[in-house]
Amino acid sequence: AGFFFLLGLACLVFFALSTYMDGRTAQDVRRIAHVHLKGILEQEKDRFEAIKSIRRTQVDSLKATLQQPKAGADSEAVKGAIARAALFQNLANCSLVEEDGTLSNMYGTPIAKLGDPAFLLESILAGRQVVTGGWTAREQLIIYAAPFSAPMSGGRRSVGILWCKPISMFQRMMDLDNPESLVMFRLIRRDGSYVVQSRGTEKDNYYSQLLAYGTPESRTIGQAVADIKQAVASGRDFVANFRHVNPERGVDERRCVRGVPLMDSNWYLVAVIPYGVLDEVIEGMGASMSWGAMASASVLGAGILLVFLFYLRVVRGQMQEARDAKEKAEEAQAAAEQANRTKSDFLSNMSHDIRTPMNAIVGLTSIARDHLDDRARVDGCLRKIMISGKQLLGLINDVLDMSKIESGKMTLKLEEISLRETMETMCDIVRPQIRDKGQNFDVHISNILSENVYCDGVRLNQVLLNFLSNAMKFTPEGGRVDIELWQERSPKGAAFVRTHFVVRDTGIGMSEEFKSKIFTAFEREDSRRVHRTQGTGLGMAISKYIVDAMGGSIEVESAPGKGTRFHVAVDLERAAETGSDMKLPPWNILVVDDSAELRRTAELSLRELGTRPQTCRSGEEAVELLQKAHAAGGGGNYFAALIDYKMDGGMSGVQTAVKLRELLGENVPLLLISAYDWDDIEVEARKASIDGFIPKPLFKSTLYRALKRLIGNEAGTPEDEAAEEKTSLEGMRVLLAEDQPLNAEIATTILEEAGAKVDHAEDGAIASRLFQESGEGWYDVVLMDLRMPNMDGIEAAKTIRAMARSDARTVPIIALTADAFAEDAQRCRDAGMDAHMAKPVNVKLLLRKLAELHRRRLDGSGEA
Repeated sequence: AGFFFLLGLACLVFFALSTYMDGRTAQDVRRIAHVHLKGILEQEKDRFEAIKSIRRTQVDSLKATLQQPKAGADSEAVKGAIARAALFQNLANCSLVEEDGTLSNMYGTPIAKLGDPAFLLESILAGRQVVTGGWTAREQLIIYAAPFSAPMSGGRRSVGILWCKPISMFQRMMDLDNPESLVMFRLIRRDGSYVVQSRGTEKDNYYSQLLAYGTPESRTIGQAVADIKQAVASGRDFVANFRHVNPERGVDERRCVRGVPLMDSNWYLVAVIPYGVLDEVIEGMGASMSWGAMASASVLGAGILLVFLFYLRVVRGQMQEARDAKEKAEEAQAAAEQANRTKSDFLSNMSHDIRTPMNAIVGLTSIARDHLDDRARVDGCLRKIMISGKQLLGLINDVLDMSKIESGKMTLKLEEISLRETMETMCDIVRPQIRDKGQNFDVHISNILSENVYCDGVRLNQVLLNFLSNAMKFTPEGGRVDIELWQERSPKGAAFVRTHFVVRDTGIGMSEEFKSKIFTAFEREDSRRVHRTQGTGLGMAISKYIVDAMGGSIEVESAPGKGTRFHVAVDLERAAETGSDMKLPPWNILVVDDSAELRRTAELSLRELGTRPQTCRSGEEAVELLQKAHAAGGGGNYFAALIDYKMDGGMSGVQTAVKLRELLGENVPLLLISAYDWDDIEVEARKASIDGFIPKPLFKSTLYRALKRLIGNEAGTPEDEAAEEKTSLEGMRVLLAEDQPLNAEIATTILEEAGAKVDHAEDGAIASRLFQESGEGWYDVVLMDLRMPNMDGIEAAKTIRAMARSDARTVPIIALTADAFAEDAQRCRDAGMDAHMAKPVNVKLLLRKLAELHRRRLDGSGEA
């Protein structure tokens, strides 16, 4: 009843005002349509700016990475960094632009055609970041272009970079072709050609399509299109009304058209809305002057109903958009909650994993204090405290490294390293843990083309230790952990060698699901099998980043209960070989080992050293060989025998040594080869009259050093090596700059017990003054902390180097600092320091370095 009452009242009002309103209604509806389109276009422009901002941020992040020291030092480094960033951002293409407009493809399918190459090059040369389009052989692209100068092959430099995504992704983000929307969009270039073909387009050029329409206004269609072209040429917004007639499709409707330029592009975004049912209402209202009241009421009722239906459709569309927005918001919220859960889990794990070694350190310290008279008990506590401290340091380093990676500040420091020393260091570190867990361990090397290479030794050690640490963690007692190393020719040329590292275990393995995300930061397998295993979930992600930065690859093979195999392959630049003078007399050497690969490698190395090796695959075969030699009237005339400690099946290495001693007599040295600690097998070996020990890995230089010692009839045990390398700093004068009293006390005690005389300075200013006031040549070395009050270590080193005295330029300055990253080491070198050692300091390495400096000083062999 209320509806019909209002309808009748509306009819009376309408009848009275129809004459006045008839001329105004069409204008008002057009004005409303224009305002509506303006609002819609403003929203789309904002969305375009947001998308553009995201891509610019990605490009700026890449630029920042390549501006780091050495990150973009050459074209190959630039190409590698761009390829990694493009892969991470899932780009369709990334290319560099030269000054003449030539494109150099860095990643993805090459660009076959540009939408507006002149606009692109002109903008880049003018220093502007712009958006344009193009095509590969497979798909259409949206191109985000920015000025960018970087080295390219052939000594050229780029002027710009193209950051390319599929245009289909851009369409979805802009929602330009939504069939449910009342508004239709046209994305065109300034010449009228389409960037993308949307629904409702009938011709290849938008201006041509408009010319096929009519105009409801007094001006001709040609005039209307000419006005639009003029607005586009001057970069202004435009608005117009057209009548679209297509008898074949049954279309006859008026349309409102509004266009706006998109900033930093040569594109226009045009929005089109048909008046549709509003046209019918307006025409019906114009004919109402000749109708009666009931006819007017009917028309008005129909109009109200139609308007109601129209707005119902609009409301439904808005409700659907709201539901879609809600779903997207829920998805974003779910992703945020997942990220928060991941971070919470990470913090929970870190809290547990940090507290565990901290609890051990505190508890063991208390036990040691309560048993000061029990030397063995205190020694055991101190050893476990050191292990817990290293574990805690590893956790902290992982977190700091991940922070460096996320901020793009982790860089590699290329230096000459010895693979022999690297592998020996790995073995020295893991042997105690292998022994404590009752695991079996072996090292295999073969086909070594270059022992010395250029690499970031610290980061390489970090990768290998991450793999070895995981292998030991997840391998039960009695299981195996092996490490392999071999080399082959590099596809990069003769100056490089492809080096392979493999860490293999027989542990619990991992599921296919976790294997796919093992290199994702903060991820740890959610399984009871690993519940008690400590770790940040960062080690694998850091290792992957380091190997990628080296230009290498990682392969993972694993299955639950079947163990895991990590394989790293990286092309390393060869360094000058120092072993050309490694020659031995033509001795007959007997090698006994059950590994065919080790026998082949040992035989090759021994022949290169000048000896005449003979190999046997078992103790029984070696005994049989010597017995036949004795029966033939000779003993084989061997200078030495190298015997593997652990051979599978048959006689062990020690049993073989006992038998060979009976056949060879007391004058032939027997050397045991093993990946285990000498301390673990010493008692058993000495009972078997074994003369020496050669630790794996069995490099050529390792064999040379071990056999060279036999010339003087010296046993080759680690005890003898320790005696040879025992550091003596007797008479050495050291200037120690350290502001922390406890650190200074520790360093002073260690140095003085080695025989050095130490002067302590509490900061850099005091250290500079003490050096200035000393006589020339008084100090043999300066140990410099970096973070100190009054004057830090960098400024102190620069001050000393700038002093007007001859020893200021030659005295060795070594940084001892907790600033442990590659860029910190570079800052030290830039300040004139000779070396950089990270805290906690490796005492043995420091003393060895100082002893070497002292010997050179005493011998007068020049600077260290």
